[in-house]
This record gives sequence, C-alpha cells and structure tokens, in this order.
Amino acid sequence: MKNIPLLLIPAILVHVLLLGGYGLTTAWFSATLPSGAIFELTGGTAALALALLTLGIEVFKSTFSSRASLLDHMLSLALFIVLLLEFLLWSAAGTGVFALLMLMTLVDVITGFAVGMAVARRDLGVLRE
Repeated sequence: MKNIPLLLIPAILVHVLLLGGYGLTTAWFSATLPSGAIFELTGGTAALALALLTLGIEVFKSTFSSRASLLDHMLSLALFIVLLLEFLLWSAAGTGVFALLMLMTLVDVITGFAVGMAVARRDLGVLRE
C-alpha cells in the first residue's frame, strides 16, 4: 500500500462514474445554505475533494526515502501519463474535473521527485558528516 499512488483512488472513482453512466455532474447531496444558496455535491466535486486529500498525503509520503518510494514515484508518473492520454483521446474524459485530476497527478509527480531529491541530499549530507 505504501508504494501505490493514492491518487489512483479518485482516478478510479472518476472512471467508475464515467463508465457507469452516472456522469460527473450528477448531484450526490444538496443542502440549502443560510444565505439561501443551494450547495450541491456532485460526483466530480467529490472526486476532486478526495484527490486534494490524497495529494496532501502523497506529498507527505514523498518525504521518506526508500526503494518503495521510488516505485511510488514511477507509478505516479505512469498514472499521469495514462490520465493525459485519456484526456487527449477519450471524449468522456474531456472535462474540467478530469483535467484538474490530471493536473493533481502532475503536481504529485513533480513534488515527489523534487522532495525526494531534497531528502536524498539530506540523507547523503548526514552520511558525509
């Protein structure tokens, strides 16, 4: 579980919604706010909220250096490439929700490698002293 990118969970949720015919705009929950505005939680916004939470955990996971973390970074890169190809080639994936999910996987890849290099430098600095 440590070396599986957690952003795979919201990506699977989005795929289930798209392939299951539910769509990303179907309301899961609605409530009237004190201002009178109606708040609707759709499948797409729920998936994005889950993706934000998992992105935060992924950034935290990238601070640890091990062989498993290298595999995690490679799988995150593979997930980004798959989502990019789907966004470009699959018409159902051409939505703002899918684009933001793909952008979050790119942020995961970039921060994972950047933080991983900083942690590796820190570890090597400790070894030199």
